[in-house]
Amino acid sequence: MTRPIDPISEDDLIGYVDNALTSERRALVDAHLLGDDAARRRIDADLVIARDLRRAFDGLVAASPATMPAQKPTTRQPIAWAASLAAALFVGGIIGWQSHPDAPVAIVAQGIADEALAAHRTFVVEVAHPVEVTADDKGHLATWLSNRLGRSFIVPDLRVAGLELVGGRLLPSPSDPAAQLMYEDQKGQRLTLYLRRGKDGDPEFRFAQSATAQAFYWSDTEFGYALAGSLPRERLLEIAHLLQAQLSDDGTPI
Repeated sequence: MTRPIDPISEDDLIGYVDNALTSERRALVDAHLLGDDAARRRIDADLVIARDLRRAFDGLVAASPATMPAQKPTTRQPIAWAASLAAALFVGGIIGWQSHPDAPVAIVAQGIADEALAAHRTFVVEVAHPVEVTADDKGHLATWLSNRLGRSFIVPDLRVAGLELVGGRLLPSPSDPAAQLMYEDQKGQRLTLYLRRGKDGDPEFRFAQSATAQAFYWSDTEFGYALAGSLPRERLLEIAHLLQAQLSDDGTPI
């Protein structure tokens, strides 16, 4: 018997942009796009973002990352930090981490998306107290949250994406303490990164949404992460890529 062909899914569309599909599956997506104008427009927009990101970073990664000094980024080194970040994203040949249609979605990951969206909805509208510790005390924020979460990690720098750190806070979760970091663009649009322990070990991006926001979530061998906001899906995924490039299992830049 001939195996039935799986319908084109969201994961196929993401894999198409990431150039992560088999030649057979890519041909099926090409055929699907010929008859789906909305999907075609979305794919075209994603490909433009990927192209623009490569162009934006081409000059920064022209020098081999191996020649860059191993040091933590500071406010006086935005170009060096952008270069190391770009290297993590593109020298390895990745615009994103592909999703597979048959990959299981862990229960902990579904939970973290719900928790992140609820926390985002609660604090993103705050004017007087959006965070507990502001960006002015970034060093203390990183130390405090590292101690409470039981894992050393950096506070990601998203200035290369036009986002400034507002600050962060400690949050409860159904299991362990969680943290929320808040970022803001020049228009005042806020994004939040939610993180807590969760050993599902699935680095692939998953998507969730509520009535007011949407989120991309993923995990490493210890922690789960979820980026929530009301930006367009393509823009939110682009920023999630930048975050995953900066956060590794030992809390240091990749």
